[in-house]
Amino acid sequence: MADQTFRLPDLGEGLTEAQLVAWRVEEGATVEVNAPLCDVETAKAVVVIPSPFAGTIQKLHARPGDSVAVGEPLVTIAGSDATQAEATPGTLVGYGPGAPESGVRRKARSAPAFAESGGDVRAAPFVRQLAKEKGVDLAQVTGTGPAGRITKSDVEAAASSPPVAATAAATVPATNGERRISVVGIRKAIARQMVRSVSTIPQFTEFAVFDATNLMAAREQRKASGRPMTPLPYFIAAVAKAVRAYPLMNSSWDESRDEIIVKQAINIGIAVNTSLGLLVPVLRGADKLELAAIAEQSAQLIEGARAGTLPPGQMTGGTITVTNVGASGPVETGTPIINPPECCVVAFGAIKPRPMVVDGQVVARSGAWISISVDHRIVDGALATEFLTALVAELEGVRA
Repeated sequence: MADQTFRLPDLGEGLTEAQLVAWRVEEGATVEVNAPLCDVETAKAVVVIPSPFAGTIQKLHARPGDSVAVGEPLVTIAGSDATQAEATPGTLVGYGPGAPESGVRRKARSAPAFAESGGDVRAAPFVRQLAKEKGVDLAQVTGTGPAGRITKSDVEAAASSPPVAATAAATVPATNGERRISVVGIRKAIARQMVRSVSTIPQFTEFAVFDATNLMAAREQRKASGRPMTPLPYFIAAVAKAVRAYPLMNSSWDESRDEIIVKQAINIGIAVNTSLGLLVPVLRGADKLELAAIAEQSAQLIEGARAGTLPPGQMTGGTITVTNVGASGPVETGTPIINPPECCVVAFGAIKPRPMVVDGQVVARSGAWISISVDHRIVDGALATEFLTALVAELEGVRA
């Protein structure tokens, strides 16, 4: 019998850490190959991690709520080398073809990637970010990891021993009934993404109102025929058509080379409010889908996002994002924030009766606001206006 230490694997999509949500095993218990070990929350989804070994659980290396970096020990299992699962290269054990709980895949990798710079300072990107947040100078930290690499524990130990002058301020207890919330996992990823958006992208917003009379009539016809549909698929289809006419809206800015990357695929991110926070599952090839397929696939993505069952791969790769701010209440409009590295985000307000001028007469018609926020490095005001005008035309031209 040999002890095998299973380290947090690379879950794909460039993720460097995960938060342990819950263990499904306990120390002393036996486990089979591919049996669920634990649930972890990445920046994109909650994922079930299966066991690559059969044997007895010797040690759980993290507690629920802990952030674990890729490559750090997760669990030690006592068992025979022969009981290790045979995994296809590039596939996380239990998540390949026929796996029961998830479709998560990872890129083939022999060891976790570490960012190294500054002489002997060796630390993973996750550890460097933690050090930055805690104000720890990595050059002053002695690494206890393999080959002298600095670990999360090293940073936390350095942060817990501040200079004498700072000790008093650091130990003042919270008063007045304050409640502190640990920002980890998805909430932390959202915060970083929003800071990145407003601090690196010079963005501006334009607004328009569209007449939703035809759209609502089309919805009523579908409802009468037993095929009800929310406004969202119509929004997505209109955005896909407008983007096809104005491909620069479907691009990103390469900061390292000062180049504009125009994407060929139109992959529309759908902002979804969930109990975990704002998630953006991606509808791939939206311009190639019929309206019914858009409705079906977007509904599945939204349901999966809210249930926390989507793998990370289904929430990356978006080229433009839509958000239906009117779906949760009588919200007219807003100034949406771009989802980096995309160029544009489109927000739709509530559809409701509003005064409009038709043939010189003021009448009540169903309508809604649209707002678009655009990366000014890529798109100027004139092009944004043309795109928004085309989007309005698509929505007002909806037919059953």
